[in-house]
Amino acid sequence: MNEILNQRKPIRIIKAGEIKKYYSMSKAINAMGYAFSSLSAGECYVPMRSVSKLPTNELLMLFKPAFVDKDKRVTIKFLTQRESGFIPGIPTIQGVVLVIDSISGEILAIMDGEYLTALRTGAASGLATRCFARKDAQTLALFGCGTQGRTQLEAVVCERDIKKILVFDTNEELVRQFISEMGDRFHQEMVHASDTKQLKEADIICTATNSQKPLFRRENVKEGVHINAIGSFQPHMQEIDPLLIRDARVFLDQAASCLKESGDLIKPILEGIVSESHIAGEIGNFLLDRIAGRESEDQITLFKSVGVAIQDYAVATDIYNCSLEKGFGFEIKLFE
Repeated sequence: MNEILNQRKPIRIIKAGEIKKYYSMSKAINAMGYAFSSLSAGECYVPMRSVSKLPTNELLMLFKPAFVDKDKRVTIKFLTQRESGFIPGIPTIQGVVLVIDSISGEILAIMDGEYLTALRTGAASGLATRCFARKDAQTLALFGCGTQGRTQLEAVVCERDIKKILVFDTNEELVRQFISEMGDRFHQEMVHASDTKQLKEADIICTATNSQKPLFRRENVKEGVHINAIGSFQPHMQEIDPLLIRDARVFLDQAASCLKESGDLIKPILEGIVSESHIAGEIGNFLLDRIAGRESEDQITLFKSVGVAIQDYAVATDIYNCSLEKGFGFEIKLFE
């Protein structure tokens, strides 16, 4: 019996602090290239996410598996997300990610899902910024000062020489905390912005909110801007003006998920402002040279993401491999 137990792999526990210390945003952005390329190439299996809402309150529970046959690995992410109600010190999104050996069925690792989610979401916007934003982009406008907003900022700064950051949030205290914290890490000028007319300055806009109506109007933005829209992941949610969807060259993380889940697309399609054929395609197809990216300096580009489990897979398996190489995390044997 002991010989059988000794053959089984221990579970590696990896904390958020260890991910932040040993795994960089630039690595996560590169992992997103692998994730979206394999998704569009059909090299992975990603079932539609399961989302449940508790009947007694506004708590969502999300279950997201992904599988890549050639790697013989599976990842499963379980998250909880509050739809409203700021609780000091308690993140809106919390959860865990499991890395599993698809041959033996053994759980190889359990890691923090809260930071990993923010990391891979920021990294997706970093990749989209690399692919579609103008090379001379210098001003970033950011909507949402939560954990997601922090990694959006970190990712964009990895890809463009940002000089100025306009910070928008309905909670003024969160804006002050954000500017104080992020100002210690980055040296760009940070401005507490409240008037969306200031968006005329922005070369890149990131939206990371739970808004149910557009955050700004089409006329507020300038030609040539690139937008990373990552907040709207349910049909009733909406961050982007439908007229902006109409005027932009639109790229998606996964077409099936975005068209089913994002109010940013569902609403303008139902209203007849755009059709599905208006969408340029998935970012993975751009990476595979199947579709063109930005077509002119004055063209507005928009990357719409609802989040796909292959993103979690790419980053989680990369972190697991990194932990084996660098020796972080600790091992436990629950089966003993």
